[in-house]
Amino acid sequence: MAEDNQEGKERNSLSDIKYHVPPDLEYVYRDIFNIYAGTGDVVIEFGNHHRSMPEHAGISNRIVVSVGNAYLLMQTLQQALQGAQAALQHGLQNSKGE
Repeated sequence: MAEDNQEGKERNSLSDIKYHVPPDLEYVYRDIFNIYAGTGDVVIEFGNHHRSMPEHAGISNRIVVSVGNAYLLMQTLQQALQGAQAALQHGLQNSKGE
């Protein structure tokens, strides 16, 4: 029960945050990831396949989040993907009607 309250507090505090994104923020492409879940945190590793050795990959970033934030990340990603899919379907329907 205490975990549910903590997750709710994290969600509420995250929605109150005002984000600042620097205009020169770098975008990086990653085509592989690993996820390790423990009792206290979740580790997400991102990397890329080696072009010259397709059976090998290099890890470039490692991000650690709490279990509660990992669930929030999962839900937020799912909502974003559903929105993108709905927009794509809407665009396809509009292009067929023209």
